Amino acid sequence: MNNAHVADIFFMAEENSGFRTYKDLIQNQKHPVLLSGTIVLLAEFLSYGLRIPVIGRLLQRSFTIVCSALGRLRRQGNYPALYALLLACLSKDNFKKKQNYRWWYLMRFAVAAVQERQINWRIRDIVLEDNLTLLGSLGPRPLKGYDVAYSFLGYSLWLFERSDIEGAISMIKIGELADPTWGYPEYLHGWYGLFTTGIDSVEHFARAVHIDWSFLQRMKQDKTCLAHPNVLHEVQKRTLVSR
Repeated sequence: MNNAHVADIFFMAEENSGFRTYKDLIQNQKHPVLLSGTIVLLAEFLSYGLRIPVIGRLLQRSFTIVCSALGRLRRQGNYPALYALLLACLSKDNFKKKQNYRWWYLMRFAVAAVQERQINWRIRDIVLEDNLTLLGSLGPRPLKGYDVAYSFLGYSLWLFERSDIEGAISMIKIGELADPTWGYPEYLHGWYGLFTTGIDSVEHFARAVHIDWSFLQRMKQDKTCLAHPNVLHEVQKRTLVSR
């Protein structure tokens, strides 16, 4: 049986993107939904019914159909319709209970789509960012897994860009706990420490390097980190000794 991608989630900027924060601190990783070719065609056909008032509400209960519609809307560049569908699905309880991992999958799609639009077309929607952050804060528990961590890392970066350092740190802490195997939240927490007081940047950078050794090389290429050679030196010393 042949497999095909229904919703190919993401999305990262090219290396020459001007938005250094997203380019350097968000992981470029895809989470496709794999289905048989027959189901893909059926889901694609049924996804057009999402625009019909009564039938659309019923079809929104199908994760496969929703993902098919999201994939099509993204390919078309129809972001208003994409966001409207995502907010409709995330605002309902269809995937919040037994299928809460699917709810967080859709949330990660939403966060990544907002990032993609900002990176590629310099378009920001503060209201949408606020809505997604609020929905995520009230999202289904437990707050565990990569999709959760990615979402809260996105919320954190949005708040940081607004100079809300306290809010950004609060969100990144949730991301750290959600997926301890992913080094980016720790790295970002340490990076925030370079802009404020009360954060042990060395500790967080060292944890990120312990999780993934490539973060040390990332520090060496980051202009902000290079402006703090004492921090870089201490991270190198601590991680090399531990190895």
